[in-house]
Amino acid sequence: MLRLAVPFVLAAVLTGCSSQQPGTPSAGDQTGAAPTTGSSAGTAPVDRPKAVDMKTLDPCSLVTPETKAALAIRTVQSAPVDADYGEGSKACGTSFEDRNFTWGIHTVVNGGVDRLKRTVGKESQLTELKVAGYPAYLAKGESGAGSPQCEIYFDAHDEQLLLVSVIAGWGSSATADSACEKVKPLAEAAGAVLAKK
Repeated sequence: MLRLAVPFVLAAVLTGCSSQQPGTPSAGDQTGAAPTTGSSAGTAPVDRPKAVDMKTLDPCSLVTPETKAALAIRTVQSAPVDADYGEGSKACGTSFEDRNFTWGIHTVVNGGVDRLKRTVGKESQLTELKVAGYPAYLAKGESGAGSPQCEIYFDAHDEQLLLVSVIAGWGSSATADSACEKVKPLAEAAGAVLAKK
């Protein structure tokens, strides 16, 4: 009798965990194995490998020793925070071994994709792409200092973004396209670590 009762109890528990409204956490979401859904815009669900709260993330933790060696990154260290990214945002970055480019990873905690689309200048058109399973947006143009740059914004959590950027060094002949060649593998590597957080 006990053998028959256990499957029925287990089935009842699993049914209770799996019936849910879209975007509502369930026991299945706790493992991190299933894609998480949410809504940056408050309307359509967002398909992500895992939603990660940018307020708790150390961006330096996304650059592993393997990534550092493979991409010839010189150092990984905390960087000055951009106040435009919201109170509680964090930054990490420095240069590559060739010192022709600098890289940065920033947490943006004061708005998601809707804010990004409103604030990115016309000189940096957004291109939608998928990076490490995350919805992402590429922008290339010039940095505030006038150097060529390329940025990838991850839709990492509702109303929060992860920004991975590469800026060409002053006086170099690098272009925004060559900065994109550097930022794409860095973003892929960082996104793969993010999905396992």
